[in-house]
Amino acid sequence: MNIKDLIVILLILSIIFWAIFHQMASKYINSNEILKKKIFGIDIYKNKSMDISNIELVITAVIMINVIDFFSRNSLEKFFKKRSFLIFSNINLKTSICIIDHHKKLWYYIKVSMFFMILIIIFTITFWNY
Repeated sequence: MNIKDLIVILLILSIIFWAIFHQMASKYINSNEILKKKIFGIDIYKNKSMDISNIELVITAVIMINVIDFFSRNSLEKFFKKRSFLIFSNINLKTSICIIDHHKKLWYYIKVSMFFMILIIIFTITFWNY
């Protein structure tokens, strides 16, 4: 077995693990009525599953909130003083802090899936350059 075969195996494993953790994040979002209500402001998805585009929007919003908070909670306060989310008008400083504090499991799933996505990119580039 040469190095290119090993790279392909690692790429396939990275894709599988990325898909698993991304699916776990999607399932967490779909099963958590409180999170959906905090983000959308109304019970539009009560007892219904969300479509893919709205799940990805929620994941993007959670990433933005947590990344801004990672650098400084003061930055998060400044962010909401100057602007608001155009798509999610219900998200403000209070709801974003609630999302950070109460949905750490979702943030963990997102971080792990982003890690495997970076590995997918690295292994793909390595495969084509080797």
